[in-house]
Amino acid sequence: MRLLVVTARYPTRDRPAAGAFVRDRLRDPSVFVTVIAPRHYRDPGWLRGLRLLWAALTRRGHFDAVEGHFVLPSGPIALLAARLRGLPLVVFAHGGDVREMAHRHAANRWLARLVVRGADAVIANSDETARMVDELGGHAVVIAPGVDLGRFKPVPLPPVRRVLYLGGEVQHKGVEIARELADTLLGPGIREVDPGEIPALMAAHTVLLVPSLAEPFGLVALEAIASGRWVVASAVGGLLDIVRDGVNGTLVSDGDFAAALLAIPTYDPPSVAATASGFGIDESRARVAEVWKEVIGRRAKGGPKAALRA
Repeated sequence: MRLLVVTARYPTRDRPAAGAFVRDRLRDPSVFVTVIAPRHYRDPGWLRGLRLLWAALTRRGHFDAVEGHFVLPSGPIALLAARLRGLPLVVFAHGGDVREMAHRHAANRWLARLVVRGADAVIANSDETARMVDELGGHAVVIAPGVDLGRFKPVPLPPVRRVLYLGGEVQHKGVEIARELADTLLGPGIREVDPGEIPALMAAHTVLLVPSLAEPFGLVALEAIASGRWVVASAVGGLLDIVRDGVNGTLVSDGDFAAALLAIPTYDPPSVAATASGFGIDESRARVAEVWKEVIGRRAKGGPKAALRA
């Protein structure tokens, strides 16, 4: 299948980790992709959006379908590209796009509703994200992004306990809590981490701290668990789908992360890693392929979507 992919986030030289989960999803030998994405993140968002729009509408080639990542801001561009080309569209809702951006003002809400109701299918990364898609008038199937279990493997614990935080200088990621409790702080605004560095970072630490106020999925938590590392995380959002309290991590609902870190049990890295077995990226890609198979089959039987509903 030949996909035209429109995404507001994708790894670049200045932001090597931005949208890495989109790139990983597209490293699928069963699809051929042309990616419309930012070339860098130095320009303001409106200018990046105009460049995405121009590229999506003018890119030449034969495509079977359009795949859009993020309901906003790139979803409307993906929807327009799909309609003008007469192609089916699958949109991925990643969390913040439908939790925050879609509700900033009436125009955003209208556009988000247009996208989730106009797409042939919507894929959400967690149950929470799917509920937010439902609130916008759409319907989403839940497929976790998945991790490469060949890259993230359990290794022995380091001799000294060290706490890692990878959320960056982002308030809703709980950076203020991390400053008090983590030994290593990384991520956007602190130091951007290339995805290739993350397995070694996990191996050098004992615990991953995820004190987020909101977390649509929590891919870094899943990477830590696949690496055989205990996760201390907020009991919110998609983290509830990943972290099993007392089995592969600690879910904190009272805000006392210091106490949770002190109470971490002696754990076995391979046993923790085993709990990530159902979240492999190959399984995720296979489930996405099933969605595409259903969408294209439905199109073949019933023709293109009749109209957009706002």
